[in-house]
Amino acid sequence: MQTAERFFCLEGIDGCGKSTQLKRLAEFLTGKGYDVLTIREPGGSEISESIRSLLLDIRYKGVMDSRTELLLYNAARAQVIAEKIAPALAAGKVVLADRFAWSTLAYQGYGREIDPQMVLNLSNITCGKFNPALTIVLDVSLEESRRRQAGENRVADRLESEAVSFFERVRNGYLKIAEVFPDCVNVVDANGDMDKIQDRIRDLILKRLA
Repeated sequence: MQTAERFFCLEGIDGCGKSTQLKRLAEFLTGKGYDVLTIREPGGSEISESIRSLLLDIRYKGVMDSRTELLLYNAARAQVIAEKIAPALAAGKVVLADRFAWSTLAYQGYGREIDPQMVLNLSNITCGKFNPALTIVLDVSLEESRRRQAGENRVADRLESEAVSFFERVRNGYLKIAEVFPDCVNVVDANGDMDKIQDRIRDLILKRLA
């Protein structure tokens, strides 16, 4: 699998803390003098954000076919690569993604039980050489994930409202991905102190930027 230097991603099930940790990481790297672009997936460009709205719309729960879902995620990703990620990397920026292609393997491959090799093949077509040099999976238990989300006091979207068994498959999928692709995917225990987790993330990223 081809990867792009200076391109990094945080992954994990909902409630793992990745969005908070990504924001802190971006601020840290900016303070170190790096020019940083952050994106969220699906999204990051006007077209990709429109696709995101379709994907997460609760009205389509039980209606949207798993293959449609898989293709839409990749369509949104292809657009943000072309419009945002590729130009940013060409300009020497550091790109930080809140989810990327591994989330599709975890959620659609393992969660939806679509053939993982087919998901990988489609990701290779979509991403080409634009895969993160390092993806950090922030791992939390399903119980901790639910506890954190309960405190957010908001309505669950189409994906968040899936059954517990779905998220068990997704979490196990992330762990399997890290096992199969250790050169570009690391697991960090995200159950502990947030500052210590951030320190571990910074250490892993800085080693790749050195």
